[in-house]
Amino acid sequence: MFAELRFRDGQREKLSVKVEPDLSSLISGVEELRSTVKILLSGLVERERAGAGEEEEEEEEEEEESDEVDKEPQKPRLQPPAKKSKNT
Repeated sequence: MFAELRFRDGQREKLSVKVEPDLSSLISGVEELRSTVKILLSGLVERERAGAGEEEEEEEEEEEESDEVDKEPQKPRLQPPAKKSKNT
């Protein structure tokens, strides 16, 4: 059985598991592939979290700087006049 995992950056990881032509072997092969993919994706998630933590800190600093610039009072939004109902 063959599978291919394609990452966001276009990189591909080919996976294969040898199975016999019976249902129990096929099920075992699928479970093995699932386990392998889980390990690969867990490592990827950990790397992205480490990178995202650094990016979040930079974004927070940028937001704080932009908040200081945006502290001028905001004008209230104009609303359309309320509809008048006819009383008959």
